[in-house]
Amino acid sequence: MAMAQNSTVPVNVGVVLDINTTVGTIWLSCISMALSDFYASHGSYKTRLVLNTRDSKRDVVGAAAADEFEFSV
Repeated sequence: MAMAQNSTVPVNVGVVLDINTTVGTIWLSCISMALSDFYASHGSYKTRLVLNTRDSKRDVVGAAAADEFEFSV
């Protein structure tokens, strides 16, 4: 008996936004909805973007540098 294999390939993507602002919350919502819409229309795609969200806390450069270090370890 063959075992079922996971047919999707997750692709981690870092998203750095200031979550405590209205604009940051809207951006995250828009990105999530766009991904949902895309995969609903293109169900045969094997890759799936996985959003790794980080709050910049109003310091985008510092948050991006911290994420780069975290993902490279």
